[in-house]
Amino acid sequence: MGYYDMRISSAFAKAPVIDCRSYPGTVLFSDCHRGTGTWNDSFLNNKILYQAALDYYWKAGFMYIEAGDGDELWENRRIKEIYEVHSDVFEMLDRFQKCGRLLMLTGNHDNQKIRKQGKNKKKDDTGSDCFDFPYFESVIISIKGKMMHVIHGHQADFFNDRLWQAARWMVRYVWKLLELSGFKDPTSAAKNYKKGTVVEERLIGWARKNRQNIIAGHTHRPALISEEGIIYLNTGSCIHPNGITCIEITDKNVQLIKWTKCVDENRRIYVCRQVIGEMNF
Repeated sequence: MGYYDMRISSAFAKAPVIDCRSYPGTVLFSDCHRGTGTWNDSFLNNKILYQAALDYYWKAGFMYIEAGDGDELWENRRIKEIYEVHSDVFEMLDRFQKCGRLLMLTGNHDNQKIRKQGKNKKKDDTGSDCFDFPYFESVIISIKGKMMHVIHGHQADFFNDRLWQAARWMVRYVWKLLELSGFKDPTSAAKNYKKGTVVEERLIGWARKNRQNIIAGHTHRPALISEEGIIYLNTGSCIHPNGITCIEITDKNVQLIKWTKCVDENRRIYVCRQVIGEMNF
């Protein structure tokens, strides 16, 4: 077994298994990269779309799964500042949590949360504890007899996984500044097309070898693929220039959804939900 196959398998070794038959549906988001409200807070542009989507899934009774990189803790040091800026979003997530309809995974940009979970820590290092969500590296969800393995996806990206501290340093002190001049971070699977493709191939390769279905984020590239008896889904991200994407799973089908701004016949702007891909179980 190759390195990446072992790394991905190890991530699922202690994954909780969730039976989603208790819910009308399950929605999966990833890569929100919630920041501190400054110029580099990529989440701000789509915050209203995200809140509208959360309200829709709350009222529909869906379970919410966030598949990593919900908060941007590479560019920002303290999650307390993120909580303060986006407290309205965390209050919405807290409603899901209190009803047993929330499951949060960590990605490479917010893996500190799971590392510090359950440990004694200083207030200055961790920020506010007002939203105390449990975090996992992965989860396995059972829907209509199918087991869907959910992971962020950085486990198939050596630099952003094993060398995450070096990658964080570069993002925080090098690429954060260079982005102002139009440079893109070549170490990012989301900003480097070739690297994103390699990561996807590793994830799909693991799914084929292990005959398992897999859902991931990390590359920011939404996908709905079924081949050779396995399913590969990618949630996309919440920081696309013109909308956010997510995966909806019900007992009927799987849908790739885009939430964006639309204009009605009276030239009024509203938030609309668009189905951009669909797959039957």
